[in-house]
Amino acid sequence: MIGAQAAMVFGVFAAALAGDALAHHEVAYIVGLGASGGIAALLYFSIAFGKLTVTTLNAYGSFMSMATIVSAFRGKQAISTRHRLVYIIGMVGLSTLVALAGRHAFLKEFTAFILFLLAFFTPWSTINLVDYYCFTRSRYDVPALSNPDGRYGRWNGKAIVIYVLGVLVQMPFISTHFYTGPFVDALDGTDISWIIGLVVPIYYMVMRRSSRDIPARLILPTGQE
Repeated sequence: MIGAQAAMVFGVFAAALAGDALAHHEVAYIVGLGASGGIAALLYFSIAFGKLTVTTLNAYGSFMSMATIVSAFRGKQAISTRHRLVYIIGMVGLSTLVALAGRHAFLKEFTAFILFLLAFFTPWSTINLVDYYCFTRSRYDVPALSNPDGRYGRWNGKAIVIYVLGVLVQMPFISTHFYTGPFVDALDGTDISWIIGLVVPIYYMVMRRSSRDIPARLILPTGQE
């Protein structure tokens, strides 16, 4: 957190100092602040190293997401090294192609993508938070998470329906570069989709009335404490 805040504060000061000169020339301008070749090289290394570490973390996150999906459907708790390498190379390659395709206006397109992605994360986050703090309270059957025929089954139909509903109700209120909902103009361009997408009351009421097989305590795989 400290590292991220330091970088953001530095970026704010650089933007305030540079004005319009920073737009589309961020790296060149920052490196140009170096008074000598050694400082410029150090700045280049810092930027490249930062991008490498972030890309590594992103690759790890994408692999974990895909591994969770695959293990849930196949009922396997272990994924071979070969499959891990294929997942990571595939995701990094796809991300690189997307970045190259939008390189002429990458920041603009990426910002629009992140804002649009928020519509899918908002109901997902609220459902998970409500489920954790109001119902399960960390009482999970971890081995059953990888067993399609176990305690949790293959699908949680009610949660999926509520999630899809939470995404759909946001569509008319989204304001992004590549998609703008029909109700945005009436709100003077204000994007309130994330407020509409808070499906906490719906999920809480539906799941409170349903019978759920929640363990009395946290169940870990055999041999773990």
